[in-house]
Amino acid sequence: MALVWQPQEAAYMQLCQLLSEFQKPGANQALILQQLEQAKHVPDFNNYLSFIFSKSDNLPMEVRQSAGLLLKNNLKQQYAGLSEDFRNYIKGDLLHVLSLPQRVLRHTAGSITTTIVGALGLAGWPELVVWWSGTLQNTADAAVLDGALDSLQKVVEDHPHLLDTQLVGASWGPGPAPVSGLLVTPLLGLLTAPAAAEAALAILNEMFGHMPAGLQAALPQYTEAVFKLATAESPGVRREVCIAFCQLVTVHPELLEAHLPQLIEYMIISNQDANESVALEAAEFWLAFCESELGIDLLQPVLNRLIPVLMKNMVFDEYDEEVQAAEDAESRQGQPDSDKDIKPSHSKHARTRAGGDGTAVGEDEDANDDDDEDVRKWNLRKCSAAALDMLSTHLGDEHILPLLLPIVQQRLLDPDWKVRESAILALGAVSEGCHMGLAPYLTDMVKMLIPVLQDPRPMVRMITCWCLSRYVQWVLIPPSDDRQVDHRGQSSSVAPENEALFVAILLGLLGRVQDGNSYVQEAACSGLADLLEHASNVTHGRLLLPRLQPLVETLSNAIATCGRRNLRIVLDAISTTCSVIGGRILSEYPAAVQQLVVPVLNRWQSLGFMERDVVPIMESLTNIAASLGPAFEPYAPAVFEKAVVLLRAQQEARKAQAADATSSHLYEPDLHMAALDMLSGLADGLRASVEPLVTASPLPTLLPAACADASSDVRQSAFALLGDMTKACPR
Repeated sequence: MALVWQPQEAAYMQLCQLLSEFQKPGANQALILQQLEQAKHVPDFNNYLSFIFSKSDNLPMEVRQSAGLLLKNNLKQQYAGLSEDFRNYIKGDLLHVLSLPQRVLRHTAGSITTTIVGALGLAGWPELVVWWSGTLQNTADAAVLDGALDSLQKVVEDHPHLLDTQLVGASWGPGPAPVSGLLVTPLLGLLTAPAAAEAALAILNEMFGHMPAGLQAALPQYTEAVFKLATAESPGVRREVCIAFCQLVTVHPELLEAHLPQLIEYMIISNQDANESVALEAAEFWLAFCESELGIDLLQPVLNRLIPVLMKNMVFDEYDEEVQAAEDAESRQGQPDSDKDIKPSHSKHARTRAGGDGTAVGEDEDANDDDDEDVRKWNLRKCSAAALDMLSTHLGDEHILPLLLPIVQQRLLDPDWKVRESAILALGAVSEGCHMGLAPYLTDMVKMLIPVLQDPRPMVRMITCWCLSRYVQWVLIPPSDDRQVDHRGQSSSVAPENEALFVAILLGLLGRVQDGNSYVQEAACSGLADLLEHASNVTHGRLLLPRLQPLVETLSNAIATCGRRNLRIVLDAISTTCSVIGGRILSEYPAAVQQLVVPVLNRWQSLGFMERDVVPIMESLTNIAASLGPAFEPYAPAVFEKAVVLLRAQQEARKAQAADATSSHLYEPDLHMAALDMLSGLADGLRASVEPLVTASPLPTLLPAACADASSDVRQSAFALLGDMTKACPR
């Protein structure tokens, strides 16, 4: 029989003291973190954390929670190496905490539970499944039920594939049983309990995407229960009902066919719910319905009510975060971007440095796992616009425009800028599905939108940039009597009146690329990139040559003056320009090449070419060099030299850090790969002309080390460079 672990009093008190001190203002947190890092090497350190978390009722709640979160973060790396006795001790503590009255402790325990399940699988913790099944069916204690539902939801979200794990044991019958078969029935039973219905339905909805055997067998009962909950008072329950209907209409529409008219009516009503989360999930239903196997014509009779609802929901909320950010930027024009304005760079190569995991005591490593695109969140407004886009694509202009255009025309005259903005959003949303019906109005529409680029409200300028870019492809349609195409299927002509429209859109967007509001500048650069791509696809970029000077001058000024926030998107616009026009043509315009390349090099120099912020500049130069080819030769020696210097510096930093984790040499994997990729771009663009640069450099001795690097990402970039060099320098 295994001995029951007990903490030593002195070690227990020392750890409690450290965790308590960390919470105090003015504490030397760096020293405490260092001591906790050293304690990780004690074999039963995690047992102490588990004991403090689960049994130290005399300690403050924040200390116990900190112990729990530190335990969770440790177990992600250490659980597999723990002894069986220590594993069982921690699992027993967790089942205890999941039943405690303190919600914050229960939910922290749920996070630790899913971490252990990820390491063990459910077959390695059958007691947890037994506890879940029994608690969901029999408990009357609201706190215990919450602990079971919360931990189960986290496990289902993180490890849905484990729900088909076959368990063998007396607790579930003579033969193997899937975990989902033991849990779905009690979850369905909880749908009649008002206090638990939302959480239970959320878990079943989460299961739906993986469709484990237990839920597959109970789909009729699940569908019936969802219909019964449709009129629930709780907005949270109604939100989950809408999610369930979206999933059913996508995967199992046959279960809804008998009730479709009533369901469509329900969704129109839910789309107007005062609770935005309910309305958002109802708006998602129209997207799902359009992509389902159900007849889209079923929506035609309700379009006269549905389109006004979507339009109403496309108006910005008064306190929308995106509006606030753009308005703040309007008042801060000319000021440097603050750190909070800079979008995080989610590089696939990012990793923590040696010497710690970068997580503070009481901080959950997984707390920042979700993608954060600044304030650009999916919301009811955007979903409604997407639904209108989808409806127009599937139903066509003959059904949409007669209902939509009167609303748009009325809104364009509204004194409220938010209402005007929603009208322009609607025009952009239907640009694909209704372009034939809007063709007679295209000239007037573009002429109407161009002056709106000067609107005093930044959100109106932004949406106008986007809307105009959506119609460029239709502006560039060749005249019906001259649809000549080349060997690549590209047209060589555009109607004269449409060419004038194209020029007006181009110049309008270039004006906004110089906008002092960084959010408007970003929207303009994005719209400009779309315009350039369409011009390339339709006319080989021919339409751009007469306007090369304003295009180049605008981008040259933008890269020299833009803030850090928009650096990457301005660089992308320059790269796209070089790619669309091409090195063969630009070689005849060396002044234009100079205007594009030199400001990028100057921006690199101003940042300090070893700084991590230069990665997007290096990526852009890589693309520019590959696109321009021989036209880039005047700048190649300086760029090549910097790339080699950077490559050597990063390899030296890597060696120093491997030898001493406290080394002052900072190794940046992104910079390492950016240097390799830049050299690849030069080899790809210059071909044989790169050989003298290679011969005179230490690259031949640096490249083998990169090919043998411990990082697979670095090796991938190194071998790509080796391939490009082999083609460019066969000798």
